[in-house]
Amino acid sequence: MKFPSKPIRLDTNENPFGPSPRAILAYYKTTMRLNRYPDYADYKEFISSHLGLQPVEVLPTPGSDRGIQVLLQCLSKKYERVVIPSPAFLMYTRFSRLFFNRVEQTPAWLGRSWDTVFSLSDSNAVLLLGSPNNPTGEAVEESILRRLLEEFGMVIVDEAYTEYYGKSFIPLLRDFSNLVLVRTFSKAYGLAGLRSGYLLGESSFLREVEKAMGPFDVPAPAVEASKAALEDKEWLRMIVESTSFNKAYMIDALNRLDGVKTCDSKANYVPVYVEDAQRIFEKLLAENIRVRSVTSEWGGIEKSFLRVTVGTMIELKYFLHVLRRVLAS
Repeated sequence: MKFPSKPIRLDTNENPFGPSPRAILAYYKTTMRLNRYPDYADYKEFISSHLGLQPVEVLPTPGSDRGIQVLLQCLSKKYERVVIPSPAFLMYTRFSRLFFNRVEQTPAWLGRSWDTVFSLSDSNAVLLLGSPNNPTGEAVEESILRRLLEEFGMVIVDEAYTEYYGKSFIPLLRDFSNLVLVRTFSKAYGLAGLRSGYLLGESSFLREVEKAMGPFDVPAPAVEASKAALEDKEWLRMIVESTSFNKAYMIDALNRLDGVKTCDSKANYVPVYVEDAQRIFEKLLAENIRVRSVTSEWGGIEKSFLRVTVGTMIELKYFLHVLRRVLAS
């Protein structure tokens, strides 16, 4: 089986199908007025109207990563520590350590209970988690999140993959002023190259967060492309359905391989368990196939595993072809 020499990128959880054609057109139209800053008032109104919120409950950010970073920067002035259920996205810990002296990774996810997380809760702590969680693909149950919101001073939920999951905690914003949701256009909407995201939360808190950001951190082309992407619901539906179909194919094929174990995921990636995961990672890399190696740095794991993005069908077939050969060797 032959494949072009360019790397197969199954490591960064990008949407391999591309953005909405409407988003591409909106981006190009904006190039005619690059001398102008974006209209954030209109942008906030646009996002909030699609989500059933008020414009003051929306804050645009240059990608979700920057949103998390500036949140932690602001919260460090009031709270003493950060608790991160792990394994978790590496940037959670890296950003937290920039602003907090006490950063506690505690084992959760992977089918485990939340007892260790609750044991670290108090009103002086910030809880930071993803749902669906990167790298396990699991989502936290609403009943658990409600309890966490009652016991922690502030809870940040990264919803980067919520479009694939089909569920969001936006309704809880009405009940809890200590909840902030982090969203992005980099994943299902296919705008990773534009670094566009936003925060959702209580208006007075977001006003404080806004003071720590630049006045126009999300440039006009990203704003207009994001608006068009959000509006094109049919394209998003196609992306989610195509990803779901490819993911089911991928999981079924992986589970048929000797020495390979995986499980379903609520996002656009799949955790893959193999013996000597680091060796398999390196052999795949030598074949120009990039996957993510999840090591002890992510926290909360005893044994390394691979996280593989759901790619196009031809990418997945080539990945599986090479993986079979690597395992056989």
